[in-house]
Amino acid sequence: MMRKRFSIATILLAATAAWAQVAPQPAAESPYEMRYSVAAIDDATFYGGLKYPLPTVLNQVLLEPSFGLRRRDRWNVSTSLIGQNVHSTDNYARVYVREAYAGLSAGDFDFTLGRKLVRWGTGYAFSAAGVLDPPRVATDPTDRLNVNQGRDLVKANWVRGGQALSLAWSTAALTPAAANLHDTTAFRYNVLVREFDTSLIAGNDRGGDAFGAATFTRVFGQAWEAHGEAVWREHPALLVGGKYTAAGFTFIGEFYTPPNIAAYRGSSLSPRAGRQNYAFFHAEKARLRELPGWKQWDVAAYAVANLDDHSSTTVVDVSRWMGNHVSAYVHLEVPGGSKTSEYGSAPYSSATSLGVRFQL
Repeated sequence: MMRKRFSIATILLAATAAWAQVAPQPAAESPYEMRYSVAAIDDATFYGGLKYPLPTVLNQVLLEPSFGLRRRDRWNVSTSLIGQNVHSTDNYARVYVREAYAGLSAGDFDFTLGRKLVRWGTGYAFSAAGVLDPPRVATDPTDRLNVNQGRDLVKANWVRGGQALSLAWSTAALTPAAANLHDTTAFRYNVLVREFDTSLIAGNDRGGDAFGAATFTRVFGQAWEAHGEAVWREHPALLVGGKYTAAGFTFIGEFYTPPNIAAYRGSSLSPRAGRQNYAFFHAEKARLRELPGWKQWDVAAYAVANLDDHSSTTVVDVSRWMGNHVSAYVHLEVPGGSKTSEYGSAPYSSATSLGVRFQL
């Protein structure tokens, strides 16, 4: 019996050794990581109560592919394009670059060269400290069509522990003159102090005055967050805001007071209007109800108001996912105020956008 058991054990051991010799070995992990995505949007906006002889319908078709390649933690390249076809009184099509940059990491240093979206400001609807950020549009704070473009820059970051230094130089040579951008040199120091995520920013616009800013973000528990900015750019600017998130609800409020200078002035605001004060309120519910048929719905409503001329715009967003790649939405804007006010001077009494988005 012992001899029989020994023979069986010997056979099993030999078979295991033979299998180990011929079993395929796992392929070596590739040092490269590739990511790509594409979004296609068909957005039609219908204008009601037009005050001037303007088109009543604006239809846009956007194709937004993006691609990224990374080699471990050493270097990466990324690009994002926007193809836009607009149908209105004047039909046109164009392709422009949202981002196209290369990055290199060496120890504690990161270097970036190209067009890149940078966000230094802490505000949701407003920001004075985001000197390299894309422009904030309070009536569209999330950039719902993803058409914001990055700045053309050279940027170096140094990160050690809880501290980070960033030095950037951005050129306006490739941006349209209407964008009101200048060659900008900017410096940012970021550090966590007593749970306050704090940044100090300084720099200069070519042909303009120097600027300086301080920002903070602080999270309290699981639901509350506070943020703020204090900026000097010819005159002082101030932003304070907060956010509360719980049970799928999100509430945001902000107060913003910028100086009436070209860097912050809206296109519909008179240079003689003086300092303006703004308020922003946002309420959102993701996954409307935890019931079949309701989880695919998202609803948001927000309002931005000029507290000096008593004008405002109210916005409602409703979207529904249909599977994992397709969603449909309704976006409604209703401005109010006198004809000479900032938001009341809009050339329409309402703008309703209906759209379908495909993402892969």
